[in-house]
Amino acid sequence: MSVRAMTAERTWVAPIDGTPRNELTIRRARVPGTDGLRELHIEAGRVRRDAPQSNTDREAEPGLDAGGNLLLPGFVDAHVHLDKAYLLTEAEREHGIPEATLAGAIGAVERLGRRPLAEVHARATRAVRTMVAYGTVAARTHVEISASTNPGIVEVHLELQREHHQACQLQLCAFPQLGLADPEIRARMRAALDDGVEVVGGCPYVDAAPAAHLDFVFSLAELYGRPVDLHLDFSDDPAQSQIDLVVERTRTHALQGRVLLGHVTTLATMDEYSRRKRLDALAEAGIGIAAAPATDLYLGGQGEPGFRSLAPVFEAISAGVAVAVVSNNIANPFAPFGNASLLQAAALAGVTHRASGPAQRRYLLEAISTVPASLMGLPPHGPAVGQVADLALVAAEEPDVAVTQTVPVLTTVRAGSVVAR
Repeated sequence: MSVRAMTAERTWVAPIDGTPRNELTIRRARVPGTDGLRELHIEAGRVRRDAPQSNTDREAEPGLDAGGNLLLPGFVDAHVHLDKAYLLTEAEREHGIPEATLAGAIGAVERLGRRPLAEVHARATRAVRTMVAYGTVAARTHVEISASTNPGIVEVHLELQREHHQACQLQLCAFPQLGLADPEIRARMRAALDDGVEVVGGCPYVDAAPAAHLDFVFSLAELYGRPVDLHLDFSDDPAQSQIDLVVERTRTHALQGRVLLGHVTTLATMDEYSRRKRLDALAEAGIGIAAAPATDLYLGGQGEPGFRSLAPVFEAISAGVAVAVVSNNIANPFAPFGNASLLQAAALAGVTHRASGPAQRRYLLEAISTVPASLMGLPPHGPAVGQVADLALVAAEEPDVAVTQTVPVLTTVRAGSVVAR
């Protein structure tokens, strides 16, 4: 058996049959905030009952035996590029090793040209299955709308959304990776929203007129009634920041609470006064941040020795900004070490920001589960009664160990159905 086949078998051993369970009992589980082992009963995709385990010697009974392990809210990736997954080897083989910079990564992928849609679908399917095996139950994926992608890329993602909805809820974002100067790209953005793409994306730093880029994105979002998700301030130069422009447009278009910013690494380079001013403005406008450690740490921080380029997670949280930790890219020139594990992403953020104490480490778990779910507008999920039964069973007995040791994910449950084990 090949290495690739072994990996696929390890990560995806319980494919969906298309029929959700009506009921599922999870026994001998540890649930954060409760004592001892618990027994949860799930009906119609929600947790209906949570009680102390009455008998711990019931391994033969139907249901899921948690074996005394920790049951967490399923992980949610608020920023991932499925259409670029697993391109690292191909990019290096065909065009040489790209420079470890944002421009180098963008150029390396663009040079690959329009890839066959069947190939994009296959790579993205592999990525979704790996994400689910690592405990991810929902994700916002950026669909690249550019001259480098076939217009059929939108339908490929709509197909992925239909194929995998039982295992992972995919929310699609129309993303103009190379800018909006071309009228054809603006037309394709509108067409994507007409076809059912749920989020308006933007990348103003690639255009010569970033303000005009933002005007188009926010006007489109207001017209269609959609949220906004921007790649923003992906730089080590604070003078390049466009946060003020985004805050202004968020207020003008009444999109408070519906805007998410990916990367925002310029915050790490600002002086304390300037950073706090921007964080307060983001909090007031209800704008969230998606920090992408595997990409930001790899591509950024090219300036003074010792500096690492990552949005200040805990400082932002203290200012009242909702922060998600995301994977962004999987095994490509943007993130050669990206592997779809949100536990690894949380640990990377923790190491970079020296997350000390259980409270900060607990937030890192929230930053890959409940916080991104809220930022994406999803209903509350987790092991609490009444919540959607999207769950990740991990090989730990307490939350602190889950994130500090990046423990294995044993089972993923989506809407009460076991989807990976």
